[in-house]
Amino acid sequence: MTTPAAPKPSASWIAIGLCLLAAMLEGFDIASMGVAAPRLVPDLGLTPGEAGAAFSASPLGLFLGALMAGPFADRLGRKPVLLASVIIYGLFSLATAWAPNLDVLLVIRFLCGVGLGGAMPMLLAMSSELAGEKRKAVTVGLVTAGMPLGGALVSLLARTDAAQADWRLIFIVGGVAPLLLAVLLMLFLPETRAKSADDVLTGDSLHALFGRERLATTATLWVSFAAIGLVLHLLLNWLPSLLNSRGMAGPDIGGIMILFNVGGALGGLTAGWAIDRMGAKRPFLVIFTVLMATLFAMAGLTSISSLALFGFGAGFLIMAGQFGLYALAPQHYGEKVRGVGVGAAVSAGRLGSVFGPLVGGALLSLGASSGDVVMATVPIVAVGGFAALALTVWGKKA
Repeated sequence: MTTPAAPKPSASWIAIGLCLLAAMLEGFDIASMGVAAPRLVPDLGLTPGEAGAAFSASPLGLFLGALMAGPFADRLGRKPVLLASVIIYGLFSLATAWAPNLDVLLVIRFLCGVGLGGAMPMLLAMSSELAGEKRKAVTVGLVTAGMPLGGALVSLLARTDAAQADWRLIFIVGGVAPLLLAVLLMLFLPETRAKSADDVLTGDSLHALFGRERLATTATLWVSFAAIGLVLHLLLNWLPSLLNSRGMAGPDIGGIMILFNVGGALGGLTAGWAIDRMGAKRPFLVIFTVLMATLFAMAGLTSISSLALFGFGAGFLIMAGQFGLYALAPQHYGEKVRGVGVGAAVSAGRLGSVFGPLVGGALLSLGASSGDVVMATVPIVAVGGFAALALTVWGKKA
């Protein structure tokens, strides 16, 4: 595929704005199951284990969608893949509102996840290519921050009387908005370029990922991505229900989730700024150490004000860790294998996110309290933090 002509600056910023909107709607949908859960789960008669499976169906689709997006973009270009992804997750988010039972819900959420998984790699690639050379990192960070902002929006919607009366409204809004956005994307989003043929997985790229001197780098990246993805999706999906089990009302739960997601957006941008200026070792040491302390404290808190404060802190630190890994991963692979290396690391994070809701559901099925579930994330953060720090010490950069 030939490289399209670069769009004018004004058109580029419009296109970047559309990418930001798409990322916000993706974050809206990813968080929607969690904020709807206190009413959705009893309405469909789900056990904690069944709810965990329903929460994990979308992350499993995210994992597969992220793997499939690259090869399709090679053949068709980025814009068609992004359009298809947005339409898919819009349609299946809308369908979630009318899921009659667990079996149908699992299929719908899995297919929704396929669309979500295909969208984000395209949004990251296109926003980077649309930005000027001096603004690539900040532009990608801005677009990525759209995801937790979307999570804040769905939490805000969940606080309204209409959403409190009927959880289906959350998925109706989460389905109609992407379908409307798809029209704007079709009209105003330019094609950037297809991926280079050098990004296709080959024997050379396999050696670059798994060769004797590269295996430790790839392994520590995958472990850190998977651990932070597991904790993030466990809390996104289960935290509203865990707060509900402590007797909190819907509006209070929604308020804490808003703070969790706003904290995530700020944390991600702060981590990028800090890593640019002082490297990754000290920021990662602070992020993961304070995150463990924050989650440990949250496990025993009961007051709304304390949970709101620590919920903001947990969101800030979790997304700071994830965004920091996004910034660090490309530095460890050469240009010819960078797409494969970063894509594989992100896929490891998606795979970790599949297990987060399942872990929460399994613990609750065994009789664990809400505090026990939150406490269970602390050793997972410790593993992810150790892997991230090992990467900064022993990882081989390209």
